[in-house]
Amino acid sequence: MKYMVARLLTDLEELKYRVYTTDTLQLIAKSQNGGQYLSKRYAEMIDDKPKDTRTGEEIVADVIVRCGLVVE
Repeated sequence: MKYMVARLLTDLEELKYRVYTTDTLQLIAKSQNGGQYLSKRYAEMIDDKPKDTRTGEEIVADVIVRCGLVVE
């Protein structure tokens, strides 16, 4: 168990370093005249969770349906 926690912390440190490094390189490219850079951050590219674009009412309706609740 201790190994898993240590490995997780090591991986998290590496990820933070990668995000910091890529953000810094992106800022350097932006500051150069006509520098080209990716418009999306590295942190956004590795985040593979789809964004929920539903309204609050749509989310509530979905929860009600999935739970089998009856609203009167």
